[in-house]
Amino acid sequence: MKIRLGLVLTLACGLGLTGCASGGGGGGGGAAPSTPDGASFMQGERPRDTENTRAAERHLDDGEDADDPGEARLSFEQGLASAMAAIAEDGRNPLAHRLAAQVNLALENYQDAGTYFDHAAELRPLYEFEDQPIREGAWLALYQKAIPMVNSGDYQDAVPLFEDANGIYSERPEAMVTLAQIYAQQRDHDPALENIVSALELINSDRIEEQDSTTAANWRQQASSLLLLQAQLFQDAGRFEEAADAYRGLVATDPDDVLAARSLATVLVQLGDEAAAFVEYEKLLARPDLSAADFYVIGVGFYNGRDYVGAVRAFEGAVTSNVNDRDALEMWTRSLQLDSAYMELPPVAERWVELDPYSQTGYLLMAQAVNQNGDEDRAGELIRTIDALEVEVSDLQVTRFATGGARVSGSVANKTLDQGATVTFTFTFYTAAGDAMGTLTQEVTVGGEGMKEIFQLEFSTEDAVGGYGYTLSIG
Repeated sequence: MKIRLGLVLTLACGLGLTGCASGGGGGGGGAAPSTPDGASFMQGERPRDTENTRAAERHLDDGEDADDPGEARLSFEQGLASAMAAIAEDGRNPLAHRLAAQVNLALENYQDAGTYFDHAAELRPLYEFEDQPIREGAWLALYQKAIPMVNSGDYQDAVPLFEDANGIYSERPEAMVTLAQIYAQQRDHDPALENIVSALELINSDRIEEQDSTTAANWRQQASSLLLLQAQLFQDAGRFEEAADAYRGLVATDPDDVLAARSLATVLVQLGDEAAAFVEYEKLLARPDLSAADFYVIGVGFYNGRDYVGAVRAFEGAVTSNVNDRDALEMWTRSLQLDSAYMELPPVAERWVELDPYSQTGYLLMAQAVNQNGDEDRAGELIRTIDALEVEVSDLQVTRFATGGARVSGSVANKTLDQGATVTFTFTFYTAAGDAMGTLTQEVTVGGEGMKEIFQLEFSTEDAVGGYGYTLSIG
């Protein structure tokens, strides 16, 4: 991408970017611009014309005037050599650093260009004001080139452009925000967190006051989503103390944020502080607005913390919200068994195996419970049912998509069939109220006795999936 400095200035000013001013590359004539409070910029070091700076300017002009890309690049490379020679002869000459920045920008060496622009501004603060439109315009061109790549899922090509955008100009957070999201999706924790910190520092600085109201509002909205992403990254990276602190901040800011509150409790369990986690879970269970997913996550937290009474309450809440939630019924049954709640277990397990009729574990837990309740005949029937199963289905799990539909994965193990036999699942998907939404079939070829075969299927719909179950035919 060839960025001519004059065009960058026009682009920047035309889009209303801040700080538009003349950005010429020569010495320091003219009156110093003023800051908004009326104080003059400190002049800093005086720019000094030398044989090398004049050569660099000449090569830069030749490159911008050249029609042939090869000739232009050669001129820019010669200009860079002259600028570097100028720096070598006098490292305190701000003009030498500024020319090195401009030639690197022409060569599309955005990271180096940003570094030399910074050096030039450190030596002569006036340059920071004059060069801002050039840098912000280059940032904008790179950002606009990268966005369509992100929209098409081409993150590999988009990331270097965003990195270059941040390299040439680090006073806007948008590229940082997008990089943080991409790196987070790739579970590349460190660069994701670094971009979040940089973006938040900008958004929380006086820089936001220089933006128009729409831009400022957009930055503040991005800050709120970044704080949640930061907490999630800490948690995913195993940095649980930092994750807990981050979630506490989110809950303090917005006590109605259920996701942050339940995530805080989950992290506390991961830290081994079950007592504090259970306090948070109890607060959540007292809320009237929990979704089935909220109940399920809370149940898992109680379960992992070995509070099976709390787990029972939460999983019951999940099933009340999603009547055919097979996964929640399984966890409710397991929690009852671990709590030795044998009287309450059989009707819950019955609902589980109605949806999951080849779950050996479901029948076994029910058999243990009815045996404890003194019903030996029923226990014997259930054991015979287990023995009669030709296959065992296990590891079932549903992933619901935010846009509708769901994915179901699981495994089927051969118990008595010939190797190579085929079993056909017919999965039925339900609304939260238990109404059938549609069916999907899946054939699985079993291996030898005891071998597990993994399967996965996706049910496509624009509606939210509540629960699921299956029937199975053999042969």
